[in-house]
Amino acid sequence: MDQKALKLCARFALTPNQLGYCGTSKASKILQDCILNNTCAEVEVEIKKFIILNPYLQTIAQITKKPPFSYEVIEAYWLGNDSLKECQRTDFNLLLENFNKQGVPSFLIQELKEKLPKVFIPIHLFNILHVGVGRTSGAVPFNLNSINNCMLRWGKILTINNQTKKLKTKLHSLKLSSTGNYILTQKEEKLHFDPRFTPNLKIGDRVIAHWGFTAKKITKKEEENLQFWTKKLITSF
Repeated sequence: MDQKALKLCARFALTPNQLGYCGTSKASKILQDCILNNTCAEVEVEIKKFIILNPYLQTIAQITKKPPFSYEVIEAYWLGNDSLKECQRTDFNLLLENFNKQGVPSFLIQELKEKLPKVFIPIHLFNILHVGVGRTSGAVPFNLNSINNCMLRWGKILTINNQTKKLKTKLHSLKLSSTGNYILTQKEEKLHFDPRFTPNLKIGDRVIAHWGFTAKKITKKEEENLQFWTKKLITSF
């Protein structure tokens, strides 16, 4: 068991699970226990029930010949890393096979068979944009607001209010250009934070937002990876 990898995955899977978008109803406690108490033994079992997340981990693992719950694979999906350089456009068919095994609705798989991507970069944002946030469950509409909420957005903390448990940050987000392409922009937003999950936050720290919550304090290298693969993906659309 790669505890570091499972904790990373738990951080980003927790909020959408709590919102009821993916995973089982009992996953929330298991994910929290992993993050807070290093009790991660059941996380792998729960993540395998996430209808979209698990097929991506399985696909990256098959391409890179690494275990699906290794740090390299989990980091590749959520933040991006050099493992993604091994992924080819034809590997998209492997993802569709894993979607089918996982029970993704057949209508969506059929649609995707007819909508091959220009490049296949199996990061979280690829699923948001190409497959479509909310398309599997119908939990949210596919629009720019949902895209930005679901996207892992990064930025530096500008202010912190420890009483309200809110902080202000300038997040890298997506907007549509005049030609209809996705481009990066920055906008100030307030985020909720829980000091149990992100202790000792201070102004200037780099953080990642996921569904309005401060999911993780990140390193400069993690930020660089996320920015690099985000830009590489959106320029391919």
